[in-house]
Amino acid sequence: MIQRLTKRSQFLYVRHGARAARPSVLIEARRREAAGEAIGLGFTASRKVGSAVVRNRARRRLREAARKLLPELGVPGADYVLVARQQTPDAPWDALLDDVQNALIRLRADLESGRGRAPRTSAKPRGPSSESD
Repeated sequence: MIQRLTKRSQFLYVRHGARAARPSVLIEARRREAAGEAIGLGFTASRKVGSAVVRNRARRRLREAARKLLPELGVPGADYVLVARQQTPDAPWDALLDDVQNALIRLRADLESGRGRAPRTSAKPRGPSSESD
């Protein structure tokens, strides 16, 4: 089952996980602390990609690519954010699918090996050091 990421905090959480960059897409992934069977999925496109029409086209193309590939290549209990790049709206469909597939394969290996997992909270105090000269 795929759930959409809708809140900014969800996108920021995934940002600190594993990444796989390809010419037409950047995919970020991170396991959730409370892992379930669902896969979280979000899309983003900055203004660098183009006008609103172009950004929407890029997100639609990424949404369709994720719909085709994520159920078989995604890791249950992980969240993914597909970030559109300047090539995303105009890339040939086969090249876009290939980039998404290769990135998902790479991220699956990273997530299964432990990269991209939620960080442990440290007991170290934050702030200025109490060492003296």
